[in-house]
Amino acid sequence: MSLDKFIPEVKFQNIHKKDLEFEIVSNWEVLIDDTPLKHNPFRPHRIRFYSMLFILEGEGNHYIDFKKYKYKRGSIVFISREQVHAFEKNLERDACFMVFTEKFLEKSSLGSSLMHHLTLYNYHLYPPVLQLEEEQIPIFQNLVTQISREYHSPDDELTEELIQSALKIFLLLAERIRRQYRTLEEKSVYHETFVAFQSLLYKHLLQEHQVQFYANELAISTKKLNRVTQHIFSQTAKAFINDQLIIEMKRLLMNTSYSIKEIAYLTGFEDPTNFVKYFKKDTGFTPTEFRKDYF
Repeated sequence: MSLDKFIPEVKFQNIHKKDLEFEIVSNWEVLIDDTPLKHNPFRPHRIRFYSMLFILEGEGNHYIDFKKYKYKRGSIVFISREQVHAFEKNLERDACFMVFTEKFLEKSSLGSSLMHHLTLYNYHLYPPVLQLEEEQIPIFQNLVTQISREYHSPDDELTEELIQSALKIFLLLAERIRRQYRTLEEKSVYHETFVAFQSLLYKHLLQEHQVQFYANELAISTKKLNRVTQHIFSQTAKAFINDQLIIEMKRLLMNTSYSIKEIAYLTGFEDPTNFVKYFKKDTGFTPTEFRKDYF
């Protein structure tokens, strides 16, 4: 059973009515709930595009897949499509929020398969926050200024290409820094198996919770699947499956009006009591408490 059926989609919308699959908004526009999402930005919502939050001044937290990530001046927060995220109401933050689709980059006359080569949005392997050194901040700030100036100027036949080019430079420079700071060893031996595992989880997670099922689908042993997840995450395949299942439970609790009993059934628990115990053991909250109090 696919996850798509139960998780609300937030598709790309351009609030400035530009004919571009790109948007840049200020912290003020986020605070007054005037973002391209057309959704309360302070509540968890799942996006169908890529986004970046670039912090120019201030400190605070951003929430991605129900985890809290700290940021400060010079932080770039990368949120991938399909992830759930939420802003905090932070009046002290000076930031810009950029959103774009893969198609926007691929339309460039230069051609691009850039998104397939970036580690910046591989949220299972790397943390979403990239911290710049102080001397690096002006380089990225100048690119954002250029992008914003071009975006808010009257359009001509070069507008889209100029924004695409500056955005690519921004992403490539960030990618270079990420690779320089990367401390994890190369995972090419396990990468293909892991990607296939991810794909299977996306299709079957709500009903299939056992490692054996995924090992069988991958035509490998459970021992090998555990080696893959241990190498990449330092945790067993079962622990990884449980982590992803808890995220999906939280998404259903926050983004649907289904009853606890219905969510228990949707996530593969015939007995709602077992669902409540499972959720509380991991989170410390009952599903009802989480739905009421989180965020």
